[in-house]
Amino acid sequence: MLKHVLIVFLLLYVSMGAKASENLSDHEVFCMKTDQDCLTYIQSRLLNTQKNSSNWYKLKTYEFDYYFDYQKFDNLHSALSPFVDQEELPGAFKIQVYFYYAKSLNYLGDKQQAKAYAAKAFAQLDEIYNVFGDPLRLVELANLQHIFGDKKKALRVLLDAEKRYAKSSDAIFHFELHINKGHIYYNWQQYPQAIESNLKAYNAIKRTKHDAKTVIALGNLAFSYFKHNDFNNAVKYYKTAFDYIEPDSIYQATYSLRLAQSYWELGNKTQAALWLNKIDRTKVEFSKSHAKVYENLLHELKN
Repeated sequence: MLKHVLIVFLLLYVSMGAKASENLSDHEVFCMKTDQDCLTYIQSRLLNTQKNSSNWYKLKTYEFDYYFDYQKFDNLHSALSPFVDQEELPGAFKIQVYFYYAKSLNYLGDKQQAKAYAAKAFAQLDEIYNVFGDPLRLVELANLQHIFGDKKKALRVLLDAEKRYAKSSDAIFHFELHINKGHIYYNWQQYPQAIESNLKAYNAIKRTKHDAKTVIALGNLAFSYFKHNDFNNAVKYYKTAFDYIEPDSIYQATYSLRLAQSYWELGNKTQAALWLNKIDRTKVEFSKSHAKVYENLLHELKN
């Protein structure tokens, strides 16, 4: 098994909002019709579908969506690479390619190329929104502006989307809207506003079957509480997330680390040690920032 990499600060806010609106398609809805592993099901359907047909392109977007949801950026980058320089692609598919490729490049450290592909996605998203007026396109546009452009403008776009589509019954739209607002408020260190936005995101998604998104919403909410020094609520929402996390998910290690840190802040060394010991260092490769948190906790707990 390839080692997971825990990136700067929780994976949730990776690159100022990696877990933002990606929903030109949604693999979770597609996979609700099968008991198979979702990725296995998608790939088996791809093998049995005519290549470059409209259905085949749609299946590829589910594959991209899956890799993105589960933070498998190396897989995502590899899956996208054959398409990035192709001009003759369906419009919506091309947007997803640019959107995901920009984010995968940003994650992998190629900031210059990431911005170049984000610019291509900006142009496409503007065009698509002008034609269709889809509220999720507004959120996607704001997310890219947040990462590669103007955060104030990004928030204005999100507030406009919230006002225009306040009566929308689409849980994914409200989840993505408030997750993105939470990212911006977090980066501005406006933690009460980040808590409010992330709580709205969680409330929007918690009654759906979108477990991966529920995990993200809970983690973002917990970390907002943590940064606001409300460690009891941080513990509460991190623990709730474990009801939805898959056994081999990277969030097992990430949230265990944050729970250990939260319990340490509460002065509960027993629980801090319990959660820290759940992390299998033979399977998890820490980023510098997470390694520092881990090593500091390990040192303090030994004293």
